[in-house]
Amino acid sequence: MGEAALVENQVADAIEFVRGLDAQGDNPTLAVWYLYDDANEWRLIIAGPTFDAVLQKQEPIAYQKIVEAISKLKPTSLAVSDVKLLNSKSALPTAIRAMISTGPAGISRAHCSANTINGIFIKEMIVLRSA
Repeated sequence: MGEAALVENQVADAIEFVRGLDAQGDNPTLAVWYLYDDANEWRLIIAGPTFDAVLQKQEPIAYQKIVEAISKLKPTSLAVSDVKLLNSKSALPTAIRAMISTGPAGISRAHCSANTINGIFIKEMIVLRSA
């Protein structure tokens, strides 16, 4: 994620963003900064039942929820392009939940690197919520 100061800003903004999603009733069950090794890019992965309900057939509506939460927050180091929505039952969220559980309203900063979970190699991630 770059320099330590940038990392801290991104993590802090992501925590506030998750709280903002909670406040608007979207309650993500997964929020993870995840390093996509092949592209060498960090993405904030968000998953949860309210997104699952619209993600497959109405993806723009799911991302509109993200835009609304970010607009209210006005973060300094988090953009809509940093966020990737996944179905909460897909392979990566399922693997992360098998490794770490924060509870449905919990926020943590669990940093993991060089792990393989259920056959998925995770170069690096920072788990904020995993329920």
